[in-house]
Amino acid sequence: MSRKRTKKTRAVENHRAVGLAQALQSLPLFTDTYLNMQAINLDLIDQFIEDQETRLLHEYFEKERTPLPSTMFVSALCQLWIFGLYELLRTWRQRGKDLLRWSKELHALPEGDRPARLLAKRREIEKRAADPEGAEVFHWPVYEAAADPAFGETLRKALDRSERLFRRIEAFRVTLAKHEMPGVPGSFAMAPGYGRIDMTDGSIYWQVVLRGNEVDIVSRRTLADECKRLALDRRPAIIPERVQDQMKRYPDDSYGIKRIAVTVDDGIEHPGVYVAWCKEIVGIDGMDDALPFDPDRIASIRPDPRDKHDADI
Repeated sequence: MSRKRTKKTRAVENHRAVGLAQALQSLPLFTDTYLNMQAINLDLIDQFIEDQETRLLHEYFEKERTPLPSTMFVSALCQLWIFGLYELLRTWRQRGKDLLRWSKELHALPEGDRPARLLAKRREIEKRAADPEGAEVFHWPVYEAAADPAFGETLRKALDRSERLFRRIEAFRVTLAKHEMPGVPGSFAMAPGYGRIDMTDGSIYWQVVLRGNEVDIVSRRTLADECKRLALDRRPAIIPERVQDQMKRYPDDSYGIKRIAVTVDDGIEHPGVYVAWCKEIVGIDGMDDALPFDPDRIASIRPDPRDKHDADI
């Protein structure tokens, strides 16, 4: 067995051993009582649905046809669970981005001006809280922690690491809830909510048309497993923050993907680099998984679109 395959097998075994609540609790801000409570709720329902998915698959094989009532029940559970996961991640990411903006604002001030700004921010948080007296316990501590640059960097990396998963769930949610294709208001999604039984685990999967002929096959179990992988000590190839905004102006190569050329600090340029959501390097033309450079050493980037012939292949 090759080394690459061994690593992949080990990763699958590791994330299977991690519960959903444990994975989410490994992220910054999940010390919040109510975010943590929602993580536990999703974990409990995840375990219940996994059992129902297994039962559904056994029933399918036993009857040798689709058991319609059981399939409809599992499909309904799966869809509502995904909605719950989306809302929790959306709330967490929104709070995380708010904290990062606050951290940047605070550190842009002269050091002598920071105590007064901290006090003003504390009063602001109290006014924003439904229970002002509880703000000091439930809401203020993370804003105070954001005064530490290390905390802000940890939070930023966690948000970047969750980007691809969140965008995938977001596209599914738009298809299912709004019956539209993601990013195309007023469009009509293909068969929104219609799913099939995954013959490997009994979960329900859906086809999500992203744009043109691009289709994502999404199952509830796949999304749950990807979420659990957030707990692993995974170091995705994240593009430096200083060039992420620059990349947003570049044309898309495919849904959520941009093709760029990067130049590292030794002057060597690497073309054909594919970046998801202006955050994570997901591939390089002619390369396997191993990157030929350290993303932190990227000095500059430029668009590197494929020509029309290559794009049509």
